[in-house]
Amino acid sequence: MKVVVEISVSGAERPPAGAPVRVEVRDTSLADAPSVTMGGADGVVGEVAQGPLGVLEVELASLPRGCTVWAHVDVDEDGRVSRGDFLTTAAFPVPPGERVTVPVTVQRI
Repeated sequence: MKVVVEISVSGAERPPAGAPVRVEVRDTSLADAPSVTMGGADGVVGEVAQGPLGVLEVELASLPRGCTVWAHVDVDEDGRVSRGDFLTTAAFPVPPGERVTVPVTVQRI
């Protein structure tokens, strides 16, 4: 199955073109346990000044109930979440289906 993640930004500020982007589909069904990463994809922020930052496809063998999408735009390219990066700050559930599109929003932290 494929999860297509369309990444947009909250507010007027956008990360620079070419900044690395990581999206992950995570099983977050157990509230009192750490999430499990089911799959992920990497890309870069596109050159277009309007519209989505990018669209990434995550290929999964299966999709358990309770999965959400997490996205990180690594502005300083240090490989970790840090001040000034763009990150999802809300839960974006993955609906059931063989090919689904999940719009996610990132904001500067």
